[in-house]
Amino acid sequence: MTTPEINRFGVAGTIALLAALVLIPFDLPQMNDWLFRIATLIMLAVSWNMMASAGMISLGHSAFWGVGSYGALLAINYMKLPFFLSFLPALVFGAVIGMLLALSTGRLKGVFFAIATLALSEGCRIIGLMLPDLTGGAAGMFLRHGARPTASVLYYSSVVAALLTVMVAWFLSKTRLRYAMRAMHDNEDAAQMLGINPLYYRTLISTIAGAMAAGAGALNLWHSAYLAPDVAFSLHFAILAQIAPIIGGVHTLAGPVIGAFAIIGFSELSRTALGIKAGYSLLIYGILLVCAITFTPKGLYRLFMPRRNASTKRPTRIAAAGEKALL
Repeated sequence: MTTPEINRFGVAGTIALLAALVLIPFDLPQMNDWLFRIATLIMLAVSWNMMASAGMISLGHSAFWGVGSYGALLAINYMKLPFFLSFLPALVFGAVIGMLLALSTGRLKGVFFAIATLALSEGCRIIGLMLPDLTGGAAGMFLRHGARPTASVLYYSSVVAALLTVMVAWFLSKTRLRYAMRAMHDNEDAAQMLGINPLYYRTLISTIAGAMAAGAGALNLWHSAYLAPDVAFSLHFAILAQIAPIIGGVHTLAGPVIGAFAIIGFSELSRTALGIKAGYSLLIYGILLVCAITFTPKGLYRLFMPRRNASTKRPTRIAAAGEKALL
């Protein structure tokens, strides 16, 4: 199945896990920091996975992350908005960039769309460098003094935002959008012949995914309290957005969540227990990705799924998707 796969155990377990992180108080600063990073990565990974499920592979997902960060920064420093209200400009900025990406790329697919997203991220970085009066340029900009919330507020806000992101993805997976995404992933031309408008659904999916990733960027800004174009639009975030769903299980609902826990957990374990420096994080991610693809090519999530009998396979995916979409 090429859209976020529905499994009752996976959905219930994911939502229960994130809800538990909200209800259980953690007083350890280090634990809160780890869980904060996991929560923001979940939002980023779910966003990337949603686009990938419709055949839109993004190599420049850091564009949404960075635009959301700057949306929150401008709302705080120039508009003097409080913590929670600063999310609104970030979500709007991310949604607008996602919509413009889908409309400007048209029917670009595969590697051509992936390169377009990479160009978008690099273009946003250059624009940020060329507007020093607004963004601080290469020197960057700090949050205004006294605006940063407490660590506990950041932690609970990030977990609630991650929970809402997963629930939105779950809700969308139960609508007609699920079948349209499946058909578009397999063959956009065939999907169009079945009455599915690819441009409409590409725009809708990219807009929602852009808002999700932008919200994660806004949270990260509150955590770091500093932002520069080279930081906001770093490919580091784009790489994390791709690795988490692949390790956890791409095209599944729980996969990005499992992948986020695996990446951050393994990274921190290697740094604290093995003494590996933080600068080697990309090497660690690469090793983890190679191991996951080698031993669990369909993702860690598949290890917890019951095996399906070959005789219960569904008919052709395109036909099934088109039939459902046209109902």
